[in-house]
Amino acid sequence: MNRRLVALSLAGALASAVAAASEQAAADTPPSAWDRAQDPSARPRWELHARVQQLLHGVPLDGAPDVDGPAAAAALPLAAARAELEAAGAASSPDVRLRFDLGIVYERLAPLEERDDLYEAAVRVLGPALAMAPDHPAAARAFEALTAAYDRLDRPSDEVAATRQYIDQVEDGRLRATGMMNMGEAEMRLGRIDDALATFRSVLQICATTPGTILTYDLTLWDLAVALDRNGDARSALDTAVKARQVSWEVQGPPGHPRRVTGWDAIRDDEEVFFVPGWERDWYLALGAAAAARDEKDPRAGAGLWEDAERHWSVYADQAAAAHESRWLAIARARRDRAHAERARAASLASKRPPARTDGGPGVEHAL
Repeated sequence: MNRRLVALSLAGALASAVAAASEQAAADTPPSAWDRAQDPSARPRWELHARVQQLLHGVPLDGAPDVDGPAAAAALPLAAARAELEAAGAASSPDVRLRFDLGIVYERLAPLEERDDLYEAAVRVLGPALAMAPDHPAAARAFEALTAAYDRLDRPSDEVAATRQYIDQVEDGRLRATGMMNMGEAEMRLGRIDDALATFRSVLQICATTPGTILTYDLTLWDLAVALDRNGDARSALDTAVKARQVSWEVQGPPGHPRRVTGWDAIRDDEEVFFVPGWERDWYLALGAAAAARDEKDPRAGAGLWEDAERHWSVYADQAAAAHESRWLAIARARRDRAHAERARAASLASKRPPARTDGGPGVEHAL
């Protein structure tokens, strides 16, 4: 799983805006008269950076043509920024801000154009740029884009290495929590389950004292539940999945109408949260269904939930086998078989109950 800073609560959105403004002020200082005297090209480079920042923040181009669909609309300013940066030779610019800008543009444009080669391009630009200026005020955003590109390319070893190298320099608690959560998922993908468990618990501690991290907190609970399950602690996994399902918060909606979402909504959201490989999500969904089934009092409803859990673990097992991913395959099959047995047991209990009455007569327990 990976996520960017999206779907913030109302309080989190304010915190994000303040942090972004502070970071941008520190990173976007124009060259002084002395700087320009020493390097006449410093001013044009800064002006290019300022224009790219406008495009990255969604300021439309003057006279931009109409486009169909939100993806195309989002890609338009990014494509314009890419063209300007490449024309200026940003990949080898002496101003590291332009290198950061180009790598970030590549990473953001890649999913909109469905091009993995742009993730590769982001890695090629951002890796050396961060090594060149790891303490730069804009490095945190570049680091976020680099690790996201590694995640999309399914390069967990590189993602873990990059995160460990740069995470201590990330002061923004929201970015720090998100980066560490993603690192924990990469550790789990590598089979380093003890490291992953420790990382997820650290993220939960960060979220407890950092405003605007409720979504990261909830997704990390889901991660912790899956890690516990894969570590053989099925009971604690289900307990944690119950907590993850029940977390709720408000997100921005139409003016004056915030929308309430739950952890169950969050883990099923395939726009803001993505998984690499995609079938990893099925383990999370299976665990969420099993957690609800375990606590369900109605055997008919419980049978349906166990059926969902069985189906998702079956998808995971089938896809993992096809991809020759054997690390968690035996556990997935065991969980699938247990869900099948629990579904049969719940269905048997349901069959022994009196049929539901709809006429309000005697013997009606409740509508099933």
